[in-house]
Amino acid sequence: MLRLELIIIVMFAIFAALIIWGRREKELPQNEAEEEVVSIPQVDYEKIESISGKYYYEDEDFSSMFGIDVSEFQDEIDWRKVKEDKVEFVFIRIGRRGATTGLLYDDEMFERNYKGAKDNGIKVGVYFFSQAKDEKEALEEAQWVLERLKDKQLDLPVVYDCEEVYLEDETPRLEGIDTTQLTDNALTFLKRIEKDGYEGMIYTYLYWAENFYEMDRLTDYPFWFAQYDTDEPKLEYPVTIWQYSKNGTINGIKEATDLNIMFIRKNDLSE
Repeated sequence: MLRLELIIIVMFAIFAALIIWGRREKELPQNEAEEEVVSIPQVDYEKIESISGKYYYEDEDFSSMFGIDVSEFQDEIDWRKVKEDKVEFVFIRIGRRGATTGLLYDDEMFERNYKGAKDNGIKVGVYFFSQAKDEKEALEEAQWVLERLKDKQLDLPVVYDCEEVYLEDETPRLEGIDTTQLTDNALTFLKRIEKDGYEGMIYTYLYWAENFYEMDRLTDYPFWFAQYDTDEPKLEYPVTIWQYSKNGTINGIKEATDLNIMFIRKNDLSE
């Protein structure tokens, strides 16, 4: 009789322990990304105001910043004049992967642009132009970016930018890569970036979003969306940054420049 009672007590203890363990599993986050809720704005695009080609937004809940993105294609930039032209933020290309060779390249003007923007009080983020065929290459790209950011402070996210490349005489290395793989690549890059404490963001445009990404899998990250000659971006997902022009004119920059509006929750500004 004593032995039977002992067995019952042990079984009850094991059952109770399993219940407690199960509750803990539900309470604990599965990964770091699930602990963070990305705040993505919903705005009324009819309230956007254009002043000399620069877009601004204001309502009870949201404000905005005007910004640009640059690479070596803009050549040498006079950042003092850029600041005087009311540019508040910039995304600077840090590098790229070749669309045929697959080699990784530094943007030749990155260091100069980073210093110039920082010295003039312009908020800085960076972007990398990816042509990763698989997760291994996407991870390589993220680590390559992180190595170049070791001694640098960013105000804005690290952006994953993967786009279709048109070539006349050669086959782009991403041809035939399916949407699942391309989405996996983006997530691999962004999760590696986050491990080092940086925020991640995705740059895309309508054709790519509709045909090359599984967008529902990417909604933990804010979208930087490019669409021109329209009153508002036509993406079915909330847009944090809208790149509304690729032919902007900015003092201090000789070449045509992309123009962007960033929507910001006002309670985020007070934090």
